[in-house]
Amino acid sequence: MATKGPSPLRIVLVVLGVLVCISPLVLLARLIANQPTPFAIVFSLFAGVISTFIVASIVEWFVHRYAMHKSKRLPLFRIATELHHKAHHWVHYKPNSYVNPEPINRPSVLASDKTVLCQSTFVRIVTTISHAAFYAFLTIPILLLAWVVTVNIWFTVSMVSMAAVFIYLFIRLHDAVHHPGLSWLERFNWFWFLDHHHYIHHIDNDANTNFLLPLGDLLMGTLRLELTAEEQAKWPSYAEARTL
Repeated sequence: MATKGPSPLRIVLVVLGVLVCISPLVLLARLIANQPTPFAIVFSLFAGVISTFIVASIVEWFVHRYAMHKSKRLPLFRIATELHHKAHHWVHYKPNSYVNPEPINRPSVLASDKTVLCQSTFVRIVTTISHAAFYAFLTIPILLLAWVVTVNIWFTVSMVSMAAVFIYLFIRLHDAVHHPGLSWLERFNWFWFLDHHHYIHHIDNDANTNFLLPLGDLLMGTLRLELTAEEQAKWPSYAEARTL
């Protein structure tokens, strides 16, 4: 049974709660912006890490759920939905073909049929650049706002650095999940938690919307830890999916 999405009221309350949580960190970062003391620098860096973690989790939830799974009107997001929801989820990596031993390849942004994989080095480069531009389009305004609000170089540097790490892990971890044996990330226990977490999402696209930072799923009520009996009967188990 598909996961029921959160109510508009819950979404508003979660967003407001996030703002309430990070506001003291942001305000204090602004107050100590011009203080070159060790405490000011360390606190600013720490505040940037915590703020990025919380904000990134919520932003990831919104972007993945709406821009990459449900968008039909806005051209940029509609393309993202075609590439991700249609091509990735239900053509190339369906639950019964969750892993692929072949080299990593992505649906081409240049093809009219967004399920077609990249067929040349040029198309792969353009597709990779377009993905980077998409993440930058979503991330840079938030980072600029962090600087405008705090005018704190250490806080901003911390957020920029953490955002870069999260984006890198999002891409590399996702590749490692679907192409086993290619990444050092598989040696960590949290990789296997996120892998199982993501497999449920491939069966129920409304659940486990967060791929990297499940805090958003927890707050929005879209976190699932196991499949229903009906889903287990219809699709391979997680262990089976890893070997198909």
